[in-house]
Amino acid sequence: RMLSTDNNRLLTEVGPGTRMGDYLRRYWMPTAGVTELDQTAIKPMRLFGEDLVLYRDGGGTFGLIDRQCPHRRADLALGFVEETGIRCHYHGWLMDAAGRCIEQPYDDVANPSRRGRGRCTTRAYPVRQAGGILWAYLGPQPAPELPVWEPLTWTNGFAEIVISEVPCNWFQCQENSCDPVHFEWMHENWSTRLKGEASPAAARHLKLKFEEFEHGFLYKRVREGSDEADTNWTIGRVALWPNGFYLSDHFEWRVP
Repeated sequence: RMLSTDNNRLLTEVGPGTRMGDYLRRYWMPTAGVTELDQTAIKPMRLFGEDLVLYRDGGGTFGLIDRQCPHRRADLALGFVEETGIRCHYHGWLMDAAGRCIEQPYDDVANPSRRGRGRCTTRAYPVRQAGGILWAYLGPQPAPELPVWEPLTWTNGFAEIVISEVPCNWFQCQENSCDPVHFEWMHENWSTRLKGEASPAAARHLKLKFEEFEHGFLYKRVREGSDEADTNWTIGRVALWPNGFYLSDHFEWRVP
């Protein structure tokens, strides 16, 4: 059944103050690969409708703060990192990973006893790293523990972080991840047709089942040529709410 306009808006809008945005902010979200900041230590991004800047300072601390400096709203994506924090290129204000202003050039000289600096804060979100990925939490405090899934701790292999910007809504990606029939047609039948061939047709889906569990959903299927003894039915595949999709021997992390 097609969603109503109101329900569609409820599920797809994730900006500040929206119901789905407030809900998703209560989860740690993958935002970047750790090695992305090796060459350039500052990365601007838009996350949940918020314009932010992710950075790694000279001390190795990762920060995620408002992209505009709280002083004159200059773009911190054009700033530069210090040993502690990121400095605005416009007046040199230095902001740390907690969103505090820890230095105000000239103002600190002209009025060293001033107390206004403590009021000059900006939005800041905690950042953690696991499995070669930088995770951010944008929700209310206290923040929950970052769920370190077992594959994020493996040491007998390597992590390959591949980033793609997909021009669609987060909900379309999530819906796509647990839609087995689209694999049959888009990834198999369509590929055959692109070669100018009409056959062989992919094995049809005969039976589907979806089960909710603590961390997301299991989906199971039976296709032509298999039965309920197949692991795709006895074990199934996992969608880890709200951003992980487990398929055979690899994970895919997706962020709104």
